[in-house]
Amino acid sequence: MSKFIFAVLLSGLSFTWASAQEKEYWSLEKCIDYALENNIQVKRQELQSEYVEKDYNQSFFLFTPALNAGVEHSVSTGRVLNTDEFYRWENKQQTFGSMGVRSEITLFNGLQNFNTVKQRKYSYLSSQEDLEKTKNNITLQIMNYYLQVLFDEEILEVSKNQYDVTLLQVEKTRRLVDVGNVAMGQLFEMQAQAATDKLNFTVNRNRLQLSVLDLVQLLDQDSVGNFAVLHPVDLSVENTHLPASFSEVIDIAMINMPEIRGAEYRVKSSEKNLSVQKGERVPELYLSGVYYSRYQNGAYNPNDSTYTYPMIDQLKDKQYSQLTLGLSIPVFNRYQTQTAISKAKINLADSQYQLEQQKQVLYKSIQQSYTDALGAFEKYQSALEAVKSNEEAFNYTRQKYEVGLVNAVDFSLAKNNYSKARSDLAQAKYEYIFKVKILDFYTGKEIRL
Repeated sequence: MSKFIFAVLLSGLSFTWASAQEKEYWSLEKCIDYALENNIQVKRQELQSEYVEKDYNQSFFLFTPALNAGVEHSVSTGRVLNTDEFYRWENKQQTFGSMGVRSEITLFNGLQNFNTVKQRKYSYLSSQEDLEKTKNNITLQIMNYYLQVLFDEEILEVSKNQYDVTLLQVEKTRRLVDVGNVAMGQLFEMQAQAATDKLNFTVNRNRLQLSVLDLVQLLDQDSVGNFAVLHPVDLSVENTHLPASFSEVIDIAMINMPEIRGAEYRVKSSEKNLSVQKGERVPELYLSGVYYSRYQNGAYNPNDSTYTYPMIDQLKDKQYSQLTLGLSIPVFNRYQTQTAISKAKINLADSQYQLEQQKQVLYKSIQQSYTDALGAFEKYQSALEAVKSNEEAFNYTRQKYEVGLVNAVDFSLAKNNYSKARSDLAQAKYEYIFKVKILDFYTGKEIRL
């Protein structure tokens, strides 16, 4: 008995603590903003875009001279010819070195540098569009999961109302049994219906919890906690308007959607890459300059052979500079240039096919969404009429049941038909809203509920 009392008290405290917790309601806008800021897939795509941007920024330095400095100091040991006195061979250790700078700049190379800048620019722009596409995919997923939670909450409310109605009828049936107006069997049948409605309520509640969990996981939240979705003030089919025409959506989407713009940038990037490869056939005109000095141990001053020659003096006296204007003419490089040009042509053709494929995919997706939206609206209209008809039938059957003119089976059948009609109405409603919001998204409108 003491264990039982402790368990009751503990469960009571847990319920009080859970009730005291405040729910944190998230709007669809808040969910989308949070996901775009914290989603790992988005962050990785941002890094990829930054990576490509580095290549684009670096390409501008192709027009600048290259400058390199070098210092060498070497030690050698071996037989050398001594020319000081008797020209004899002897083993000797020598140290020598040099230091200097070299610079070179390309004056003309078939516009390869210019086309490289363009090619990397379009690659960077396409990576930016890939980032926007990733954000769009996350946004649509968030909206889908968010609407699923709203739908499951509405279905849960329907099942709760049906369960409450059945419980009320159980009590009325029990009173009728007590006064002898109906048989005990009807009470058993009504209690069985109540058990079925309770099961449906439990199943729908669990489904709602899973939907919330899916949304929370998509947001990369640690746990469900006090998370709850914020219900829109006026979310209805009547306030959700389908675009005027299918062609209107297509025309705008073909211009605004990032997957199309990204594919177009990739075509331009491939074109510039082909120009870069063709530039390998053109002679390269370059300008180079060299400036350095040398030193060697044991060297004698040419002006006075009786004294050693200090390294500092050698570096001053042995300075050397050279300026070269050169022309490099490609003659034969094992067919590498032609192979690179052929590959660039293949890549260009492939990028053009990718663009056409993206347009086809987008066209079919919009066409499917528009058709689904029209079908969902018609389904909603039919479901709305079905709800009205089944509601009237259920109310009529309930009145007859309460006076004993119909049995519990007829009552349960009418109630279940009414419940199914309400569920079908909710499904058609959210299906229509989701498809219209997708079409709005294709036309550049911000996702809002």
